[in-house]
Amino acid sequence: MPLSHNPNLLQPRTPILNWIADMGSDISEETRSRLCATLASSTLPAILGSINSIFITMLAYARIENPILVCVALLDLAFGIVRVSATNIKSLRTFAADLVVISGIGWAAMMAATMVVLGFSNDTPMLIVVIASGLGSCAGIIARNYAAPRLALTQVILIDTSFKIPFCIHHPEFTPLILIQGIGFIGIAIWIMRQQRETTVRAIAGEIESRTQSLLDPLTGLLNRRGLAEKAQSMRQTSTTKALLYLDLDGFKQVNDRLGHGVGDEILRQSARRLSICLPNASICRMGGDEFIVLVDCHSRQEAAVIGARIIQTISMPSVTCAGQASVGVSIGISLFDPKAVDLERAMVEADEALYRAKRAGRGCALLHDPRNADAPKVPA
Repeated sequence: MPLSHNPNLLQPRTPILNWIADMGSDISEETRSRLCATLASSTLPAILGSINSIFITMLAYARIENPILVCVALLDLAFGIVRVSATNIKSLRTFAADLVVISGIGWAAMMAATMVVLGFSNDTPMLIVVIASGLGSCAGIIARNYAAPRLALTQVILIDTSFKIPFCIHHPEFTPLILIQGIGFIGIAIWIMRQQRETTVRAIAGEIESRTQSLLDPLTGLLNRRGLAEKAQSMRQTSTTKALLYLDLDGFKQVNDRLGHGVGDEILRQSARRLSICLPNASICRMGGDEFIVLVDCHSRQEAAVIGARIIQTISMPSVTCAGQASVGVSIGISLFDPKAVDLERAMVEADEALYRAKRAGRGCALLHDPRNADAPKVPA
């Protein structure tokens, strides 16, 4: 039975269970979460697996009337209940991962127990049915649990050896052949799971990379408009006041026309790096051309003024380019807003209005939006 994609199930608390369910250290947390989701696309397959094994066990009991099989069926049912409860009862969330791993191994052990009992019986037709069911379960385990190979191998080995041991006891002359086949089967299972895991990890990594690139400006590596929108959406969960600073580089067009677009691109990249260093905890977006948006935590107008002045000082420092030294300035419009009460578009409009006034005031300055005072004083550059 696989782990759930619920984040609470990613890490069992018990060391041995944590080791068994380990998905490797060579992957990111997002990839790990996605791999975990592949282990449990639905609870339904796990329930159907339990129903199938319980039914076969009770059918075997009806044929050979061994009371051990009744105990096996009851334990199988108990493991199934644990599996469902672990992912649906909130009070069990703390140990949910441990319970899921235990129930998965327990389910495989109960199927193995049924095979062992039948392996020492004389009911060959029923033994064939149970073996066929067990082999089918092994295929399902390999196909679905490859993200946690130790868990999958534990289940597969339990089931695979359960019918081979009685057979070797009855027919010891076949033991060498069974050992060779068993080793080969485990080797092939490991190879298949490794291939599936590598393919899945590459696909997930490619999707993550594609999604990440779609959120970034290719020239500067900053967020693009889509990335800024996603960032703003995530900010709606916080009540921390934000400052949105709308930046427009002063004199950029003249530098671009005089020294060429290559130098202009270099200026934009340097400006982006400077902003990232100046405000390491801010979300910074290139809107296009020479316009940037900065989103940063800010608790007062005075703090916003300080941030604006710092940006102006940082951007205005001369840049060394392949065509020599070049300088640009920056004008800034600032809007203070609560992400829960004001959306990004509204904040951008307010900051844009303040930017317009900053440019009319002589450029190289930062103004805060204030609907009560259209002539709000400049923040010194």
